[in-house]
Amino acid sequence: MKIVDANVILRYLLNDVHEMAEKATQLLENNEVYIPNEITAEVVYVLEKIYKVGREDISNIKSAF
Repeated sequence: MKIVDANVILRYLLNDVHEMAEKATQLLENNEVYIPNEITAEVVYVLEKIYKVGREDISNIKSAF
């Protein structure tokens, strides 16, 4: 099992840096991963405060994992 950090999840969700998004997709979709609660909180914070993603949209993302 691999532990991933917020950057991997953000690249996967945002698909904003193509090369990194591809690597994140491969990692998340082809491996069993562990996402600590602190990392989930960081992802939510960054999506909301930096990328201005609405809370409802963030809440709907959880079904992706």
